[in-house]
Amino acid sequence: MTIHWCGTGLSSGPGLRRLIDNGHTVVVWNRTVETAKKAVGDIAKDIRAYSLEALTAALQPGDIAISMLPADQHVAIAKACLARNANFVSSSYIAPEMRALE
Repeated sequence: MTIHWCGTGLSSGPGLRRLIDNGHTVVVWNRTVETAKKAVGDIAKDIRAYSLEALTAALQPGDIAISMLPADQHVAIAKACLARNANFVSSSYIAPEMRALE
C-alpha cells in the first residue's frame, strides 16, 4: 500500500513526517517538483509532478490518496480513487458533489 500525498502547503510537513517516520511508503505529488523539494524534501524522497492523469495511473487497489489541494480538486481525485479501488482522504467539508459519490 502506498500513500499518495497531494500538495505541499504549509500544513503538509507534520503529517508527512509522521507517516514516513512510521515506515509508510509515501509518494508526494505537487504541481511543481522544485517547490515540493523546498517544502518537504528533507522529509520525502519520492516527489513527483502532479497531474490527475499521473496520479490515477499510479494508484493501485488499497492505496490511499490524501488531498491537501484546494477543495475544488477533491472530487476528481476521489473519482480516480473509486475507479482504481483506492481510498481517498481530505480534511475539507463534504461538498454536495462529494456526497453524491457515496
